[in-house]
Amino acid sequence: MTTPAPAPHEGLCAKLLRGWRGARSLNALQALAPYDRDRVLADAGLTDLTAPAVLRASHVGALLPAAMALHGVNGAAVEQDRPDLMNDLQRVCALCRSARTCRHLLAEGCTQPEHALLCPNADTLDALR
Repeated sequence: MTTPAPAPHEGLCAKLLRGWRGARSLNALQALAPYDRDRVLADAGLTDLTAPAVLRASHVGALLPAAMALHGVNGAAVEQDRPDLMNDLQRVCALCRSARTCRHLLAEGCTQPEHALLCPNADTLDALR
């Protein structure tokens, strides 16, 4: 099985998500020396508590770009100018408990105000406009 090619503009969280899926990924992360694991997690804005949820979050790659577009944010520009902010957006999206509802709203063509009621990244996305 091959790993999919990276998107032209993707943050560290997205790279971790793409490259470290499931239990094997968590095992690899846990196998690192504590100092190295802490550095990898800190670089991605994660902790030992949040890493498992983020590594299992397959929805980020589809929902975050759609949400950014809906809110009028150029994701490629954010990735280029503020990769730290993109990592934070990805982490928040990965930890969101409303991914299923978000997917349905975006698929149905919701409005930005409708989506903003649900999205924990809404304030940040609106500030980026």
